[in-house]
Amino acid sequence: MAGRLLSFSQYIGGANNVVIAENFPSTQKTYQYDFPANITNYAFAVESQTIVVDTLTYNANDGQPNFTNSNVVGVFANVTIASSNVVPVSNADGTVNITIPADLYTGPIEPDARANVPINVVSVTWTDSNNTPATTESHRYALIQRYEPGVTVGNPRLSNVFLPIGIGAISTFTGAGGADGSRTAGTYTGVTGVTSGPSATTGQVGNGATWQALVLANGVCEFDILTRGKDYVVGDTINILDSSLGDGGGADITITVTAT
Repeated sequence: MAGRLLSFSQYIGGANNVVIAENFPSTQKTYQYDFPANITNYAFAVESQTIVVDTLTYNANDGQPNFTNSNVVGVFANVTIASSNVVPVSNADGTVNITIPADLYTGPIEPDARANVPINVVSVTWTDSNNTPATTESHRYALIQRYEPGVTVGNPRLSNVFLPIGIGAISTFTGAGGADGSRTAGTYTGVTGVTSGPSATTGQVGNGATWQALVLANGVCEFDILTRGKDYVVGDTINILDSSLGDGGGADITITVTAT
């Protein structure tokens, strides 16, 4: 992806219909919605996505979170919340219970974080097919994730499933080492390589990506990305030197960036 970073307010939208709260990952809450109409023909959908903001401050006068200088630096994959979490109480009276389940975010959190803060955004959408055309509205919760015992301590941006935005992070790639009897078997973490290709023409060569490499007994090498780096463009190649894979004399391996 390319382009500037979005502020928190730009990413999540305006203040209307947004509830902002601090939350533990293990917290589960049920909210009752009371619509001024029969909801028999309402279709509900609940989805969740965790975003990460670079910085978060708090107002001195009331202790509330302040996102004035917050930018969204990346996301985790979208999650569809099961329909079993939407339970009508009385269709005729327009009441329905909607549960936001626990553990929608299971990644690392830095205790008392003011930087790299994960925020789980839950969207509740309802479509009224009584109207022609049907009307759709939504309500969102922005749940600031806070550390609790049992949570992995760490920076969410270093997770291998974190997807940075606006900075040319590697999304997908191809490349693996074929059988090579000279390659040293083992697991190698934090493997980096030498980048060349189109990003060099932008004035900023892609950098910062790291992999975990698994070299099998026959010398075949498989890669899992650990950190996605920045400033890469599609077509960049990363040359992984044999010296990073046990230095047994095997051939170097080339990884090609296929999406950012």
